[in-house]
Amino acid sequence: MSLVNSYSKCVVVRVESIKANKTIGRLVRGMLFAGIIYFGFIFPDSLSDHEKILHFSAHMGMSFLIAISVYVICNVMLHIRRKHSLIILTTLTLVVGAIYKYLEISSQGIFHLYSLGDLLKLTGVYTSMSQNTAGLLAAILLIEYMVQYIRLAGPQGPQSIARKS
Repeated sequence: MSLVNSYSKCVVVRVESIKANKTIGRLVRGMLFAGIIYFGFIFPDSLSDHEKILHFSAHMGMSFLIAISVYVICNVMLHIRRKHSLIILTTLTLVVGAIYKYLEISSQGIFHLYSLGDLLKLTGVYTSMSQNTAGLLAAILLIEYMVQYIRLAGPQGPQSIARKS
């Protein structure tokens, strides 16, 4: 009898907490979307000509691919918690982007010609890292949507959402 009473206490969920979590989730997803627009399109001026669109697609796409792959490896295969998986994917994606940009600059042989600040401006490091950040934010946004989708499905799985529609 005491097992039934303790189970019923665990099932009680406050409606206010569900509404607060929904609002926070929507706010987080809205800020991620705003970050994608700012870091992907507005800040780096990605849509002004064909070459910039091409570079935007390459940087954002590769960052997205790296971030999603790292998340799947950390969260699904290694069973690392989502919070730590997000930290790892953010760090790894930005480090890979910085290493790539370093190798690109060093292959041009111009390290000794300019100061570090001038080198960063001339070679487009800020633009590239901004576009990498947009790809990273897009991956995190997709992860947040998928987590919310799975939470809505509950223990019955995604098929239960399809039946409700």
